[in-house]
This record gives sequence, structure tokens and C-alpha cells, in this order.
Amino acid sequence: MPKCQKNGGTGYLAWLTFAAVRRPIILCLFLIYALGTHAQEYFCVDSIIFEGDFRTKRALLTRELNFKEKDCILPDSLSQYLQLAEKRLFNTQLFNKVKADTLLLSGRQMVRFYLDERFPVFPKPNLEFADRNFNVWWQEQGAKLNRLNLGLGLIHQNVRGRREQLGIEGQIGYTRKFALSYNMPFLDRQQKHGIGASIAVFHNMEVAYRTDSNKLRFKRFEDKPAFQQTAFAFWYNFRPAFATNHNFQLSLRHLSIHDSIAGWLNPDYLGKGATQAMLLGFSYRVDYNGVDNWNYPLEGFRAIGSFSADYQLGAKFLPSIHWQADWYRQIAPRWYYNFIIRGRKAFGKDLPYHMQKNMGYDFDEMRGYEYFVHDGTFFNILRGNLKYKLVDQQIKLPIRYFRYIPLRIFAKGYSDVGYTFSALPGNNILSNKWLYSYGIGLDIVTLYDIRIRLEYTINDRGLSGLYLHKSGE
Repeated sequence: MPKCQKNGGTGYLAWLTFAAVRRPIILCLFLIYALGTHAQEYFCVDSIIFEGDFRTKRALLTRELNFKEKDCILPDSLSQYLQLAEKRLFNTQLFNKVKADTLLLSGRQMVRFYLDERFPVFPKPNLEFADRNFNVWWQEQGAKLNRLNLGLGLIHQNVRGRREQLGIEGQIGYTRKFALSYNMPFLDRQQKHGIGASIAVFHNMEVAYRTDSNKLRFKRFEDKPAFQQTAFAFWYNFRPAFATNHNFQLSLRHLSIHDSIAGWLNPDYLGKGATQAMLLGFSYRVDYNGVDNWNYPLEGFRAIGSFSADYQLGAKFLPSIHWQADWYRQIAPRWYYNFIIRGRKAFGKDLPYHMQKNMGYDFDEMRGYEYFVHDGTFFNILRGNLKYKLVDQQIKLPIRYFRYIPLRIFAKGYSDVGYTFSALPGNNILSNKWLYSYGIGLDIVTLYDIRIRLEYTINDRGLSGLYLHKSGE
């Protein structure tokens, strides 16, 4: 943030001397500007105060702000600075509510922040579908209870008050899982460098072993697991500025599958009929997050780029790039629109089946095609949304850590356009062609970053349906 000083320096005098000699008109304009600017009294921040129920270290809080002590701000801009500071502190995901104001005490100008901290150690019960989304589980898998995962995680979001994260998770059901992770975002006084590590073990008695007609085909075994994975990861973060973050990660994964999959169901699952594989991975990701709310943005710009390379020992090397760019704008009171571009390009030929996941997995999903997957080496999606804010309120409760429960509901209309490429599409008829869809829906955003999307979508094949998602776009 550029600093504002109460008095001009020698630069003003030199400039005035030059202008008086060479440019009388410029001198007059400058005097008008200077008189108008310096007639205002600056708000100079003598002190920054944090109040409320919180344990976060002061240094971490001040690192997130867009100003610091001794900075001087024009009165006309003060409210904008405070609003931006509120958003930055809220985006740490440590607080349910952040409110800023100013006060004058003993002749000192102060900025005060009231913080209502989230519960730092929160049990994370997890009831999720083994399938890619609710609709696939409900419609295609008959809502079978044995395709649910029941888990419990404990995540400490603010260890030592330094925003360090310690997580442990256990899960039973369709996928048995145990995971342990620790993330230390700041190692140095400047709070720019951080590290983290994780270990996870997965165990499935059933696995999707092939893609047929853009649908996953599953096989269940009772004698031994269909799929097992053990994964280790270590990462380094570099955050030079508020909105920019660089992440470098090394990983090691061991995969094993049932003999029947490697033998006759799909010998190319790990490649050449192998029942085990060891993968060494490297990834680099850069994020620029210049949006107002990192959980559910309404204004601003965000860009994400990543490069990853997985080497399957003794077999294949798979480098790939992934990109995303989001634009968010408010066009009228309560009205918003946004565009999202997301895509991936993988490099390599004759890749094992488990390396061909493309569109239709995780966030890389096109609305209206929730029942389908698109394997291959390239995809690109363009999403457009027009939203109207129906509800924006906070429910007050006399319970610590739940004093303010935000509730925002948006009605929306939207459309998606997407394309995927596969060198060997086979009977996957949705590959190598343009697809589109459109629909209407509701977004619900509430406490602890919970997001629910209820969408009715029609695609270009004439298929329509009501879809439920518990994640953002």
C-alpha cells in the first residue's frame, strides 16, 4: 500500500521550481490538486487493536492487513481500507465474524478489530458417497448403504495460535482410510515460508476398473482388497504477498490392485498386467487469489496454474499442466456474474488407465454431465453464472464459537461449455466433441465454509435432472 505523508518533501519543491519555469499551466493545476489534497486531515494509524475471543498471534493478524501502524490514510478512503482488512482477516478461515472501526484515545488515532474466533479444534464427521456425486449414488447405484463412507476427523486449525494445522482422520465403509497431516504455514519472522507433510492409507474392496460409454464400471471382491494405496507427501510454501502463494510438493505413492483386475478385467490398469506400482511425484502450483471471499467469491479475480509430473517406476512418465481463471463482478445491488475457465493437458502416450482421469472427477466436472466421465489427455470448461442474492443475514446465538451463523442464499442461472480429447476414445462417444449445458439453481453458504448447490440442468443431449452438490464450483 502506498504510504501517505502529512507534509511534502523536497521533491515537491524541485517539481514546483521546474513547473514555474517551464509549464505555468501545469503549475496551476498542481496547486489546485495540492490544496485540495492537503486540506484534508489524514488518518494516521498510531495503533492497531484486536479485541474479542481469539488466541491467534498478533503477528499473524497484522501480516494479513493492507496497512500497518504509522501509515496515513485519506479520510475518503478509510472505509474502503477497513472493509478490505475485514475481508482479509475473514479469509484466514479462523473467524466467524470480523468487524473494524476507528477510535480516538488520548489523542491517538487507532484502528480496532473485533474478532469472533471459530472453534479451533472441530470434530469433522464425514458422511460421503463413494461415488463421484450424490446423483450417481442415488440414481445409478440405487442408494446402496454399502457405498457410503463414514469417517471422523479432528482438525486443529490454529495450533499454537499460528494458524498451523494438525489433522487426523479415520474412515470406514466403502473406502477405509487413515490420514495424518501437519501444515506449518510460517517458519520465518517475515511469514513467507512454510512446510508441511502428510501420510494416508486407502483400502477398497471395490474399484472402478474401466470406463465404458463414458461410465465407470465397478468390480467388488471379497477375498482381498480391490485397490490399496499408501501415500507420503512433503511440501514447501512460499507466500511473498497476501494474495500470492507458491507450493512445491514431493510425493511417493504405492498402488496395488486385485489379481483379477491385472489379469483379465483390465491389464492396462497399472500397465502390462502389473498388480503393483510405485509412483514418484513432483508438483508446482501457483495461486493468485484476488477475490473478496476465498470460500465463495462475488468480486475480484483468481488464477491458478500447476505443473505436475508422476513417474511410475519402470513404466511411464506423465507430466501435465492444469489451469484455472475466475472473474467475479457485481453489476447491480444484489446482482452478480462470474466466469470460470478450467482445463488440463497431459503429455504422454499409451498411459496406464489410472493415469487417464480427465473431466468428470472432483472439481473438474461439467454441470449436466454428472453421470459421465471423460478420460483422455485434454479438457477445457467454461462456466458462466448470473446470481441474485436472496438472503444475507447472520443468526445470533448465545453459544461461544457459534455466536454468529452466517446464511447466504443465491438464485442463479448458468451455462457450461466443455471439450475433451482422447487419442483412443473407443465407445466413449462424448470424447472429442463440444458439449454444453444450462440451468437454474440455488447456492447456500453458511457456517464453517459449508456450501450446498442445488441445480436443475439440461445438457445438449436433451438429458435433464436435479443435482445436489456439497462443494463450490
